[in-house]
Amino acid sequence: MDKIRQGYNKRYTEKQKEKLPFFKRICFSFLLFLSFTSYSQEKIEFSGEGSVIGILSSEEIIPFWFYKNTSTRIGEFTNGAVYGKSEAKFKWGKSNALEAGVSLMLRDGTEEEFQRENLFLEYTNKWLKTTMGAKERPILYNDLSSNNGNIIWSTNARPMPGLIFEANKPIRISNTFALDWGIAHYSLNDDRYVENTWVHYKRVGVLVKFNEKHKLRGQLQHFAQWAGTSPEYGELPNDFKAFVDVFFARSGDESTAPGEQQNSIGNHLGSYLLDYNFKTNIGDFSAYHEHLFEDGSGTGFSNFPDGVWGATFQPNNKMVFTMLLYEYVDTTNQSGSFGTSGRDNYFSNSIYRSGWTYEGNIIGTPFIITDFSIEITEKTSPIISNRLTAHHFGVMGTFKKIDWVFKTTISKSIGPYSEPFDPAIENWYNYVSFSYTTDKYGVFNIIGGADFSNLADTTIGGGLSYKYVF
Repeated sequence: MDKIRQGYNKRYTEKQKEKLPFFKRICFSFLLFLSFTSYSQEKIEFSGEGSVIGILSSEEIIPFWFYKNTSTRIGEFTNGAVYGKSEAKFKWGKSNALEAGVSLMLRDGTEEEFQRENLFLEYTNKWLKTTMGAKERPILYNDLSSNNGNIIWSTNARPMPGLIFEANKPIRISNTFALDWGIAHYSLNDDRYVENTWVHYKRVGVLVKFNEKHKLRGQLQHFAQWAGTSPEYGELPNDFKAFVDVFFARSGDESTAPGEQQNSIGNHLGSYLLDYNFKTNIGDFSAYHEHLFEDGSGTGFSNFPDGVWGATFQPNNKMVFTMLLYEYVDTTNQSGSFGTSGRDNYFSNSIYRSGWTYEGNIIGTPFIITDFSIEITEKTSPIISNRLTAHHFGVMGTFKKIDWVFKTTISKSIGPYSEPFDPAIENWYNYVSFSYTTDKYGVFNIIGGADFSNLADTTIGGGLSYKYVF
């Protein structure tokens, strides 16, 4: 753990040299966004948001849930950040709409302090949604989930740029069944081992409505990293034939890299999801399991019970709390430690050695440990621990005009099969927030966090934030 922190500190120190005064840029950017979002027009709907936050921490790194799953609006060493978002939507006919959006963020303690979060153009009609550019993922489970409801595609990394076609809403086949679908192409345009890596994505889902009280959703999603330029193998296959092979997860011919001849072209990963929702006299319940896989053994459940097991409860009587969530995350099986199908080594790959990351951040569950101070070569990887268990609990409620949130997570990382940790890294992450929404002047928020570890110093932090929505 000390070595990991040294890598963190080295990256942080190097990126702080020769910087302009940070809070001068914060004030300038905040005023700029206020001017952008103040304009309105009769035929176009405009909306916007501006926020600013200040954070204090007992260590250089801030508490875990301050920065994880924030789309990097806040970095692991951030003390101050400003965020602004502006969107415009033009509607015509009964169901057609064209929307454009941009959001920018400025924060200290990151490799690139000023970045875009969103930059997109989106068209929707009754049955189709097409989004071009980069757009943040919708927040699920009121932001209580440890991975925003998707173990592979959380909100832990900045949105990837690309093009997606998907169902605007589930297509009703009958009173009982409906279908959901999506297909996309993304580009990982960051600094990585295989430059200009592409990402193929698709999903298909079935929604079953038994009656008004009982509903079931099943979903299969598939991702593949492919194409790009490898320092070891040169330009990787990127033509239409390669796309077809990637789409069906087929192996390559003798012209492809050795690993792709035995397995599939690209780095494949995906998940199965079952989510059961039911209503009772005391409230609404849901129970879900998302099973992740990276190869044929995983699709055949040889890595069971890896994935996320979760449950939520939203009471009818909201006097005490409004939502309760529990998740158990397990990635320790990985189809076993032996055999050709074992050691799935989640989010890592022998060719795409930067792994399932974007700008040094895990795209999926945030509990996997990385160290990008490691020089990536044909024998090394920045993903140093992807075998873990985590118990995550979240609850939220309202007291008078105060909205409160509490999250706590106990995790245990045991290292990969090849180099298991001794001892294992045990962490306990805690987070609390209190928000007050005024009638005219926006939202004021206080946050607190405390992280405990068997191998690292205790981290205690707090922060104040303000948000105004136009």
